[in-house]
Amino acid sequence: MIDKDASKVLSDMSAYLTELSAFSVDFDASTDVITQNGQKLKLAKSGSIAVNRPGQFRVSNHGALADLEFFLDNGQLTLFGTRVNGYVQLPATTTDDGVAVVRDTIGFDVPGADLLTNTPMDAKASDVLSGVHVGMTTLGGDPVHHLAFRGLDVDWQLWVKDGDAPLPVHYVITSKLLAGAPEYSILLSNWNTEPMFDAATFAFSPPDGATKLTTVAIDAAGNISDTSE
Repeated sequence: MIDKDASKVLSDMSAYLTELSAFSVDFDASTDVITQNGQKLKLAKSGSIAVNRPGQFRVSNHGALADLEFFLDNGQLTLFGTRVNGYVQLPATTTDDGVAVVRDTIGFDVPGADLLTNTPMDAKASDVLSGVHVGMTTLGGDPVHHLAFRGLDVDWQLWVKDGDAPLPVHYVITSKLLAGAPEYSILLSNWNTEPMFDAATFAFSPPDGATKLTTVAIDAAGNISDTSE
């Protein structure tokens, strides 16, 4: 059961994000990886998200181990690996399609995927069993609501700005069924809910020497590899 305060903050945030026809935001994220000897490592990365609904997004993902770019434009999703200078293209029409294609075909979540869907972070579409409003705190100098939810496979926490623009600023997912309970954490900053995009924002133009790949795989660190051979 989700308590009424947590339910209201979550639904208000989801409704606000759903009404945005376009937005951009920067992020800093980390993914826990459990080594063979049981040590938990946090792989950090940063990037930016630009969304123009219903059928365009661009997500840049930069880290010490990998650099990835995701482009959705004109019914086509492109994944480009900077370090391998290779890309793969798959059909996808909407932002929901783009997220699903990467997850189902390649087995990787686009950074900030929960923000890209047409109904962002909707509890009705998840396995939430319970949720509570932990209380108010401060992040980045702003008052925020701290929410905590429990699900079948994962627990997650969410921090949402107070006020008329209930934007998410921090999100943590804990995988309960995996050894070491690894976490994925993302901090969101520099929200722009009225961005001015041009066509070049979402268009992919292969750089010199780039190789078009047939199939790819992406590991937990974000390394892209050619699996067509």
